[in-house]
Amino acid sequence: MDAQNKQLLNLLKQNSRYSEQELSELVGIGSEEVSARISDMESKGIICQYTVIINENEISGVPVKALVELSISPQKGTGYDAIAKRICGFSNVVSHYLVSGKYDFLVVVEGKDHKDIAHFVFDKLATLDNVTSTNTHFIFKSYKEQGVLLTESMKGQRLPVQP
Repeated sequence: MDAQNKQLLNLLKQNSRYSEQELSELVGIGSEEVSARISDMESKGIICQYTVIINENEISGVPVKALVELSISPQKGTGYDAIAKRICGFSNVVSHYLVSGKYDFLVVVEGKDHKDIAHFVFDKLATLDNVTSTNTHFIFKSYKEQGVLLTESMKGQRLPVQP
């Protein structure tokens, strides 16, 4: 991937509502080339979706989220991919990562309340053949999402300089 595509991706991550003209001016290439590059990255699956970041701290009635760590016994021949595909198929699963450390998978799940998530983890995830253990962490408040500060009191605040 060349530097201009990387620059386009970084700008779109900051604000996916930039117009092709604005992107053209910021990157220093023509708007037709911007359009072609973006279309190419979309067709290759590099750009998967355009989205909005919502400060869920400020609205009521949002689903409860939790981070679920899963230890997995990988399947012979398919490793982690086959079990990952099953986990991704659940509608409660928002994000799913293969990670290093004590656990193999980190899964972000959501439900209507804490009990809903607990039932999902106990009845769906923990009962999968290759899952050897789970550890659930409920999210109570978000401070930063996708690089965006969500708490007004933290914006513009500088950390003290340590000698």
